[in-house]
Amino acid sequence: MSHIQPSSGIPHSAFGQLIRFWRTTLGLSQAQLAARVEAAPRHISFLETGRSNPTREMIQRLAEVLTLGERDVGTLLIAAGFVHEPPPLDLDAKENRPLKDSLSMMLAKHDPYPALVINSIGDIAMCNRSWLALMQIAQLDDRLMAPAVNLMDLYFSEAGLRRHIANWEELACFLLLKIKEQQILTNNPKLAELAEWLEAYPGLPSKWAMRAKDARQISHYDIHYQTPQMDQAIASRTLVTGIEPERHRVISEWQLHSFLPLNHATAELWQQLPLDRITQHPLLFPIKLK
Repeated sequence: MSHIQPSSGIPHSAFGQLIRFWRTTLGLSQAQLAARVEAAPRHISFLETGRSNPTREMIQRLAEVLTLGERDVGTLLIAAGFVHEPPPLDLDAKENRPLKDSLSMMLAKHDPYPALVINSIGDIAMCNRSWLALMQIAQLDDRLMAPAVNLMDLYFSEAGLRRHIANWEELACFLLLKIKEQQILTNNPKLAELAEWLEAYPGLPSKWAMRAKDARQISHYDIHYQTPQMDQAIASRTLVTGIEPERHRVISEWQLHSFLPLNHATAELWQQLPLDRITQHPLLFPIKLK
């Protein structure tokens, strides 16, 4: 069942306070609100004082009468103890063009350091020129021309970036545990399929979850690169930032992965990337300033 008891961090009457706030904002009495949602005035009173718990159906009826948007409906659901998962966010939808423009600007400003945007199952939706330049160095740029290029597949596959990663086992265990946790939290069948797919890659430690569970990092991961032709170590730290236009998501549907150099050698190498040669690509999104 999706209904859970309100957590200790949310006051028991938080839902009632929100209903009272919106009711009075719209200038409605308890009796008027009750009539519009086809409930007894006493029931509205009990909801506002916390003496009664609402059903999901009642929350939807109240939200319609109070003309609340998706974000405020999410607030009501969580205050009442329900899990709220908004509909999927389509970055290509016309109404989300401002968000996509903003992401494109962030990616461009991150040059000469690599950065990209992925969806919940790791498909790359957008990237900057530095990421494309690195893929050219790794001789993977042809793969990025195919639809639905998956970052996790690039990390796990021998034909992808795996052969370039010195700390691959550590990275793979950490990433797989995060995916597994997200799958359990959201019950997303696509995440379940992704986790099963990644677990099947050869070379993954049999006790990968035990190796990953004590990892201190939560919102970042480090990559140490195999560079036999260079004397200096090349290493980066990837900061993972959730993109949450709807703040009530259990798990961010979109993520920004920003790569940062961990030493001077890496910074100098990235600053020398031939970005001017990269002008067009399906994963580059043009910025349109007014």
